[in-house]
Amino acid sequence: MRILGIFDDHNCSSAVVEDGRIIAAIEEERLSRIKFHNGNTSDGPPWRSLEKVLDISGSKADDIDRIAIAIEPPGDLMRYVLHDLFSRQKEPRWILHSMFSKSIRWDRYFLFYPYFYNRTRIARLKKLLKKYGLGNKPVDLVNHHTAHAASAYYTGGKPDALVVTLDGQGDGLAGTIFRGAGGTLENIARVPSFHSIGLFYNLITWMLGFKPMRHEGKITGLAAYGDPAKVSRAYEQFFRMEGHEFRYELAKKVLHHAYPHRSNYPKFVKAMNGLLENATREDIAAGVQDVTEQCITEFVGHFVNEELKDKKSVDVRMAGGTFANVKVNQRVAELDGVSSVYVFPSMGDGGLSAGAALWSYYKQRPQEGSEIGNRRLKDAYLGPEFTKSDIEESLKKSKNPYKFYENIEEKIGELLAQGRVVARFNGRMEYGPRALGNRSILYQSTDPTVNDWLNHKLKRTEFMPFAPVTLYEEAASMYKNMGNNYFPAEYMTITFDCTEKMGEMCPATVHVDKTARPQLVTEEINESYYRIVKAYAKRTGIPTIINTSFNMHEEPIVCTPDDAVRAFNMGHLEYLAIGDFLVEETGSDNNNRQDVL
Repeated sequence: MRILGIFDDHNCSSAVVEDGRIIAAIEEERLSRIKFHNGNTSDGPPWRSLEKVLDISGSKADDIDRIAIAIEPPGDLMRYVLHDLFSRQKEPRWILHSMFSKSIRWDRYFLFYPYFYNRTRIARLKKLLKKYGLGNKPVDLVNHHTAHAASAYYTGGKPDALVVTLDGQGDGLAGTIFRGAGGTLENIARVPSFHSIGLFYNLITWMLGFKPMRHEGKITGLAAYGDPAKVSRAYEQFFRMEGHEFRYELAKKVLHHAYPHRSNYPKFVKAMNGLLENATREDIAAGVQDVTEQCITEFVGHFVNEELKDKKSVDVRMAGGTFANVKVNQRVAELDGVSSVYVFPSMGDGGLSAGAALWSYYKQRPQEGSEIGNRRLKDAYLGPEFTKSDIEESLKKSKNPYKFYENIEEKIGELLAQGRVVARFNGRMEYGPRALGNRSILYQSTDPTVNDWLNHKLKRTEFMPFAPVTLYEEAASMYKNMGNNYFPAEYMTITFDCTEKMGEMCPATVHVDKTARPQLVTEEINESYYRIVKAYAKRTGIPTIINTSFNMHEEPIVCTPDDAVRAFNMGHLEYLAIGDFLVEETGSDNNNRQDVL
């Protein structure tokens, strides 16, 4: 059975699931080259990703059995919004603004618009599907957070698991708890969007001069340089836990609509009454990271303890944009009673198309729930790949001189050992926000200055060091207390404390808080990539290199050979390893590194 999954909002995407496995998935941004492509704006619907996943999976219209759309049925959404507002929140000001003013919560539309909003989205997607001969297929509408939960549960390799979703908001919710058992998902808790820890993090991101929903990772990195104790009293007045429920205290102080949105962020900052006025940006970042870690671990910990009444330990599976926060994921993994964690590699909204399709499949085939343990996600290389002739055509057009290598991996390892920067383009593209070697920039892990000069080349502003890529068999010697959490480390979705050996051998990858967010690589996961790290280790005795995404600042990760050549030229990088071809920048040397140190 083949199911096409599709999602149409920011980070819109498409995916194909066959017999319970994702066989193709890609975000629209990688093809349109519009960062965080939003299918509900002038960016246009996700037709490119739809075409591409059909092509990758070799699917014609007749091969697709069902369509799964990651949108809550309009009537169900409307009922939840009304229940949330009148029965749960019971805030007269919020009711008033939602009923009689343009409600920011629904993109400046009145309260009753959610029904028509989702209905319009569905109609628009069905019109798109009809163009591709898919208009007569059965359609499953899947709630935003149910799709997130399905993405983590059905790829996590554990038939019994506690599944947690958290993000800014989707279909009126900011989070959920599901109990996964034998292939079924049972919803046991919901977090209303009025109390979103994700949107609170967005607000602080904006307040510090960064772009919300885009630069939260910068705040996570910056936080390590600050002291949360200096701002803890202020944050206690902004966000707290009431039992195991999130409470957005700052929202109560806002006279206008309580839902955080960039158009009313100034009102939220004013409501802070200057409590953070004299704090450094590092301390402000540390404060929001600290309160986020505390609140989420209390939230997850409550449900873990409930599960422990009947079990000795609990496996936790997570998805949603909030779990792009690698430090939060480490804290969840460290909770008492948690045996293992796993974060779906495309944890943000780009993963909803795959999640919706997985949910639809197991709804149709519930008897296959026992197979989940055998359907653990093998890798995240689910996007397009290109032939040798495709690559050579792009190189010829670019006028870049290039050379073919029979063993390109050995050559890359040699260059890395010499201290050269190598941009790598090879095989199928990664699904999700992390570059996992096939669309990556690689460098040795011994030079701590690389975070300055390479980011300068790429026009980036980052506070977290580049991620280390480590041979799987050497992980225990480089990272502490990994336990059963090697799996999420395959996808660079969690941090670990580093060993002294890691700090001494690979200072370029270790943050000031002595943590790193590794990618563990094996021959089975990515043979070519593994051979590169082995080649480097053979020459240096160091089983770790640096990996950062292959893209220019504020652009999506490169997708095609043309994208790769363009980014290579713009970034003035030293080498481009593209397929089995190697390109060297004319006049490449190390002198330009000193200019930014």
